[in-house]
Amino acid sequence: MGKLASRTLAFLDVETTGLSPWFGDRICEIAILRTEGDAILDTFDTLVNPERPLSPGAARVNGLTEIDLADAPLFAGIAAQVSLWLEDAILVCHNAPFDLSFVSSELNRLGHKLPPLEVIDTLQLARQHFAFASNGLQAIADALSIDRSGAHRALADTLTTRAVLEHFLSRLKRVPLEEIVTTYTSPLVMPASPDLPPLIQEALVGQKRLFIHYVDQKGRESQRWISPKQVLILHDYIYVSAHCHLRDQDRSFRLDRITEMKLEEG
Repeated sequence: MGKLASRTLAFLDVETTGLSPWFGDRICEIAILRTEGDAILDTFDTLVNPERPLSPGAARVNGLTEIDLADAPLFAGIAAQVSLWLEDAILVCHNAPFDLSFVSSELNRLGHKLPPLEVIDTLQLARQHFAFASNGLQAIADALSIDRSGAHRALADTLTTRAVLEHFLSRLKRVPLEEIVTTYTSPLVMPASPDLPPLIQEALVGQKRLFIHYVDQKGRESQRWISPKQVLILHDYIYVSAHCHLRDQDRSFRLDRITEMKLEEG
């Protein structure tokens, strides 16, 4: 990995019950892959009992069920191990604010604080230095012909992130290390705008349509094209306000009820 060959990297990924720890969502799976140069030093991977239900969107993405998580350890039982595995390493995530906000939230519940960390965010590198049709981890892996077996499970996603980073670094040899490695500090209060899935962000910025699968409050699923306009926070949930092309009218969709989404091409 060139400039980083002598440093320990800790690739982190979490699966969660929903989109925002600020609204009570919890970690339900966590994986950490520690490497140095080309060598994998060790892996840590465990389900976590989140002590709350999975949202429809999260369950569809990660494939986990309440039964899978019922006998898993609480985060309190693994917190010390997680903190140890993050020490003395550069942390690597795809969409670092999302993963780290959840880890920070879990530690805060236990009266601990996540210290400032050196971080490489492959999502930010993709946005700043490349031009993929979509910057989601799986879409980038597909574009680079990277095997993504077990996608949307924590350990598999750390391995995918590692392969993506290796490709990026091979192309960014002239970029100063300080532009690749940044510092993450846990926010003390809820950010003014929520951290959104990359596809939602891309649709808003690029004024593109999204094709979504949506589950309403009665459990009925529908499919439709929407044109996102803005993101709203109401009653501890995140909504995307959009023009619905199925109904030809503006509607709001609860983000954790969107079970699949695909960005319009072009």
